[in-house]
Amino acid sequence: MIYEVTVGTRRLRVELGGGRGAEPPVDVLIDDAVVAADVREVVRGRQWSIALDGATHEITLLLWDPMRFAVDGIEIAVSAVDERTLAAARGVRHGGAGRRELRAPMPGLLKAVHVSEGDVVDRDTPVVTLEAMKMENELLAPARVRVTRIAASAGTKVEGGAVLAVLEDVAE
Repeated sequence: MIYEVTVGTRRLRVELGGGRGAEPPVDVLIDDAVVAADVREVVRGRQWSIALDGATHEITLLLWDPMRFAVDGIEIAVSAVDERTLAAARGVRHGGAGRRELRAPMPGLLKAVHVSEGDVVDRDTPVVTLEAMKMENELLAPARVRVTRIAASAGTKVEGGAVLAVLEDVAE
């Protein structure tokens, strides 16, 4: 699987390979360099131990949205988009300046829609709640926006990259 990953201010193209079967170590292609990584899940979906180049790092998921990790005790912002979501995003036409599409970051169940078409909401206002991997994730307004279209209703299963709402920037 290929991911576009942003760690702090650094953007990487990460490809997770098969390594030696399903067991660690796995080959990781970061940009164009192959790195052998021994990845072990410590707490399911929340904490991992990763050995790279002889050094072991403890990684803990702190927040899902926005995604924040503690790497060896230091908190950093991270984003990762998989190749399927990237492909879905490429196929969508974007409107003029100020138009935004709120997309599902992963497949899941749309649990709730917190806004209505025509609403004006401030930055960081919950727009929808998506349940994925037994976790509820609130997707927030990226700026002060007007909701121009709700593309899915509560109770709908959505694919990663699916448009959930169309938003338009509003002057503050």
